[in-house]
Amino acid sequence: MQKIPLNQAAEGMVLVYDVMTADGRVLASADAPVDEMMLRRLELAGVASLVVHGKPVLGADMGYNAHARMQRLDHLFRGHHNDRFMMALKPMLFKHFKERA
Repeated sequence: MQKIPLNQAAEGMVLVYDVMTADGRVLASADAPVDEMMLRRLELAGVASLVVHGKPVLGADMGYNAHARMQRLDHLFRGHHNDRFMMALKPMLFKHFKERA
């Protein structure tokens, strides 16, 4: 599943959760396929993002910055150049964050 901005949603994507207004009114139901009419209705209602099945938009996970995570890993591993375990772990973590992006 992936949280994406509404402007990156496309027809054929499938919602994971109900999309609701602040007062609890359901605008679109979970497992509903996204279509143009739904997108217009959600835009008019002020919806900013959707959670859809799969990862249809490369690098669009909102609130997740893979580049910042990788920079942070470099910083955290900076003092472990002589530790074989840590140096073996670092590329695995880089790969994980790259795949998640």
